[in-house]
Amino acid sequence: MTQRRSRVLLGVAILVVLVASVLLTNVFPYRKILAQQQQVANAQEQLGLLTAENDRLEAEAIALSTDGEIERLARENLGYVRPGEYAYVVLEPAATEATTVPVEPVDVPAEPDAWYEGIWSFLTGKDLVDS
Repeated sequence: MTQRRSRVLLGVAILVVLVASVLLTNVFPYRKILAQQQQVANAQEQLGLLTAENDRLEAEAIALSTDGEIERLARENLGYVRPGEYAYVVLEPAATEATTVPVEPVDVPAEPDAWYEGIWSFLTGKDLVDS
């Protein structure tokens, strides 16, 4: 009976070693593979965004190199005009100021602070700034 028990224990030990080796060789590297696949997916998404931004900037650079676009920007941003043209600047009228009657300030007694607020103000130096 002891020989049978030792064989069963040996079988269980071999099974534990096999399960542990399967875990070490398959499960733990698989988690790293999944993490790396996620990193690749994130990098591909970022690459797509950067490619789209690059395409947009290239199109803008091509548009800015045309004579019509340069003239439009010079007229809009710098106020340039062609010889013989007149530039007009339209100003909005100044807003009229409403007359106000000064109001006398009302003296409201300050509520006493809680004791801990006074201590906190003292410790943080807030009492020096407020006064």
